[in-house]
Amino acid sequence: MKKLLSTILGFTVILFFLYYYLKQDFEKTTPTIYYNGNIITLEESRPTANAMFVEDGKIKAIGSAQEIATYKTDKVAQVDLKGATVMPGFIDPHTHFGITMFLSKMHDLSGFTHKSNQEVWESFELSVKQHKEGEWVICKGIDPILVGDLIPPSIQYLDKVAPNNPVLIFSQSLHSYWANSKAFEEVGITTETPNPSDHSYYDKDSSGAFTGLIVEQEAIKPFTNLLKDKVLTPKVLGEMGAKVMSEYAKNGNTTIVTTGATITDSKPLMLFEHLSAQEPTLLGGLLTKIGMFPQRKATPRHFVYMRNDVVHLLPEKKGNGDDFYDIIGVKLWYDGSPYIGSMYLNEPYKESKMTNETLEIPHSHAGHALVEKDSLKHIIQKYHQQGWQIAIHTQGDAATNEVLDVFESLNGALNFSESKHRLEHCLLLSTTGLERMKNLNITPSFHINHLYYYGDALKSSMLGEDRVENILPLGAAQDMAIKYSLHADQPMFESDPFRLMQTAIERQTISGDSIGVNQKINLMEAVKALTINAAWQFGMEDKIGSLKEGKYADFIILDRNPFETPTHQLEQIECVKTYVNGNLVL
Repeated sequence: MKKLLSTILGFTVILFFLYYYLKQDFEKTTPTIYYNGNIITLEESRPTANAMFVEDGKIKAIGSAQEIATYKTDKVAQVDLKGATVMPGFIDPHTHFGITMFLSKMHDLSGFTHKSNQEVWESFELSVKQHKEGEWVICKGIDPILVGDLIPPSIQYLDKVAPNNPVLIFSQSLHSYWANSKAFEEVGITTETPNPSDHSYYDKDSSGAFTGLIVEQEAIKPFTNLLKDKVLTPKVLGEMGAKVMSEYAKNGNTTIVTTGATITDSKPLMLFEHLSAQEPTLLGGLLTKIGMFPQRKATPRHFVYMRNDVVHLLPEKKGNGDDFYDIIGVKLWYDGSPYIGSMYLNEPYKESKMTNETLEIPHSHAGHALVEKDSLKHIIQKYHQQGWQIAIHTQGDAATNEVLDVFESLNGALNFSESKHRLEHCLLLSTTGLERMKNLNITPSFHINHLYYYGDALKSSMLGEDRVENILPLGAAQDMAIKYSLHADQPMFESDPFRLMQTAIERQTISGDSIGVNQKINLMEAVKALTINAAWQFGMEDKIGSLKEGKYADFIILDRNPFETPTHQLEQIECVKTYVNGNLVL
């Protein structure tokens, strides 16, 4: 018996030390007083302060230096802000962390770094030469709008430049892709392979041969799945994930929301949780010790909406996570991208050289729904009744109207009064649509960068002046007292809050043209759309989004005061330091 007890005791001690070893975490910040600052709280009861006391990750007190001085002890650190501006950390309410991580090491062919067709394809050819035979050549950023003379690649061109390497190229919109013959061969897709659906397919010419073009999400999955298995190992993805989180923080984001996780199994979710959760998991700790996961450090909070085609990865019930990482809802696409012709419109795209030739959008084309209305009704019923928040991608006016039709048909049978379901992007959302959304307690998140980067093309070549004057109705939402958020849809565009604010306030395109000036909002309204209102959209407004006693100490220190900065210089503001839960991230 003594021997058995001794064995059990020894085993227990080993388990205890193993548990302690695997649960080790980064060092947390000691209690700290921040003083001599210009603190913008976003709280009406006390809009500004010059000092705050942070302990155990939360704001214990905020106010004047005299008020906070009572918390000074030998064990409390002090930070002189030297007059710097402090604000609540920004919340990115619609991003794609997994895809950003996946693309972060890919060769960039975007219009942000290349200004002509020649520059794009010279850069591509140089990248191919830098790869060994047989290695995948993966590029991102193809954009015929930002690069006005861009000619999309044919499969013949890709085969000629890279006969011995599989090639895969992602568009900037992430709704279209191009591959060479070697890539199709590696994935095992032939001209006899059925298209996944009518709206997601492998394009073929009149003879039935591949053109190289791959359209929409279902068709690209076999390629991305293979890359995850052969190219992007868990260790590589972990390193990329930590790097991408730091980049979000560099722009002042203390919380991100993945709106539609593009994954096929639970492995990426394990990494997401490891990076952001309040405490390390045992499995995450083990994978860190063997070098598969990066070391944990302070990082932005992360909340996730699962794609409706991978809902088998949803937890059995909502609320299994914590205030730092959680799965909070379901995302689906009712229409697609304006820039490949899959946005669903009431009236067809404008006929132009860009739509008909560059983008190859058929004549009199108005797009179509990607989901049958009956299917949408079933999805809403199912996940609403299970308590999940639902986010629906709606770019076109027809898409928005039909989605709202379905919600209205269910209103009464279902109680939407507390649900805060969301419509995403909302390019052609009308004021009538906003009124309907308000009645249904549906909240919009606006992809304001459509206006800045693509407003010129939308106006001159794709939608026409009349329709474009009414895009992205932020002012109308503000007038109706509808809470909304702004987003960049990273990796489509960088998650840069001050660029989003500047566009929302100026309503100017990249060329300086003004669009829908009656829909302008002011700076405070723009700030709230990226802080407290964004937090409200997913039920965290009592914990983050403003600086108040009892809330988490998620804040940023800026190099200047945005409220004393000319609007045209907002995007130049830099985030000097970022804190999450009182811990320095950057």
